[in-house]
Amino acid sequence: MKPLEYYATLEIIDLARDPDFRRWIRNPTPEQNQFWESFKAVYPHQQTTLEQARLLVIGLESTWQNVSDSAVDASFQRLLHKKRAWQPVPKRFIWRTAFYRYAAAVAVVTLAGLGGWYLDRITAPITYRTTYGQVRTISLPDGSVVTLNANSTLEMAKNWQEKGRREVRLTGEAFFDVNKKPSGQRMPFVVHTGEADVVVLGTRFNVNTRRTRTQVVLQEGRVRVDLRQQPDVLMQPGDLVEAANGQAAVRRGRVNAHRYVAWRNNLLVLDDEPLREILQRLQDQYGLTVSIPDERLLNERFTSTVPANQPDLLLRLIATTLHLQISKNENQIVLSQLNQ
Repeated sequence: MKPLEYYATLEIIDLARDPDFRRWIRNPTPEQNQFWESFKAVYPHQQTTLEQARLLVIGLESTWQNVSDSAVDASFQRLLHKKRAWQPVPKRFIWRTAFYRYAAAVAVVTLAGLGGWYLDRITAPITYRTTYGQVRTISLPDGSVVTLNANSTLEMAKNWQEKGRREVRLTGEAFFDVNKKPSGQRMPFVVHTGEADVVVLGTRFNVNTRRTRTQVVLQEGRVRVDLRQQPDVLMQPGDLVEAANGQAAVRRGRVNAHRYVAWRNNLLVLDDEPLREILQRLQDQYGLTVSIPDERLLNERFTSTVPANQPDLLLRLIATTLHLQISKNENQIVLSQLNQ
C-alpha cells in the first residue's frame, strides 16, 4: 500500500482507479482493513470521498448488485409522482403497486449497471498482454518503449500523462526504455508491482514480478525502488534489487545486466542457475509443467545459452546432462531416470 498521505490528495475518481483501493473493496484482508481504518482516523474529512469511491468501484465491478429497500422506495415514489394523474381501480391497486415497485427495482439496477458500464469505458486502463512464449514490443504515447516478456501484462490509464506522472502496472516481466523528456518536460515514470514501485526519469531497466517477488536489474541510468516496509533503494547500472513477499530483507547485488535482458534478443542465458528455478521459468514463460521424481536433482546447477523460443531444446539438454528421459503429455512433462 502507498502512504496514507498519498490517498488524502486523491479525488473520488482517482481513488476508485487506484489498484490497491480496488483490491481492498473486492477482497478485503485484515491488514487492508486496518490500513483504511487508520486512514479514516487520520483524515476524517475524507470519509465521504472514501465512501463515494467505494460505491463507484462496486458499480464498475458488476452490473447487478443488491438494491436496498430505501433505493427502491425512492425510485418507486418518483414513479408514482410522475403517474399522479393515473387512478387505478381499487382492487387492482395492490397488483399495480407491486408491479411498479418491481419496475423501480429493475430501473435502479439497470441504471447502476449502465452507469458502471459507461464509467468503465471511460476509466478502464489500457492493457497489453502476451501469451506463453510470446514477446511483444510496445511504443507508449510518450515515446518510451516497453518489451513484454512471455505471459506478462502491462496496464496504464488512458489519461496517464495528464497529471505530470507516468504510471504503469506490471505483472510478469518487461524491459523498459524510458523517454527522459516527453514533450520537452521531465516527468517521473513509475512502474507499480506487487512488492515495490520503480521510479525513474529516463533509463533502461528490467523488472520481473513473477511468483510474489519483484526483481529489478538496472542496465543504464538511475532508478529508485520504493519498497513497502524498507528504506528506498537508489540503484546504479549493474545493480540488482529483489524484494519477496513476506520477507523483511531485500537482496541487492552487482550482476551482469546483459544476462537478465538477453531474452529481448531471443536468448535464454543460464549462469549457474539451479534446476528448480529453471523449471519455474519454463512454467512462467511457456506454460510447461515439468516434474522430476528425484527431487534431489532440483538443486543441480546449469550454465548454458539456448534460443528463448526453443524450450524443448533446453529440456533435451537437461535430460542429457542428468541422464534422464522425457515423457510429455501436452504441457505436462516428466523427467525420470532412464530405463536400465
